[in-house]
Amino acid sequence: MRELPSNVDADAVIEVGRYLDDHAKNTAVSISEALRVLRRRVNGSPISESGLEELILESAATRHLAILLDNH
Repeated sequence: MRELPSNVDADAVIEVGRYLDDHAKNTAVSISEALRVLRRRVNGSPISESGLEELILESAATRHLAILLDNH
């Protein structure tokens, strides 16, 4: 995984990691569902919606998880 920019909240990174670690390996990660769940978990975090989405995508790709692009 790449070096994180200074404006990314460490709590958001941790929560994304936890979410993906708990995700079943044989089903695709739904971006819309992940955003919904993680937005509640990182309530008050300064990370933008697009920043959180990018973090989910990069973290899921690093874990070799399938991604369902269903957020738009």
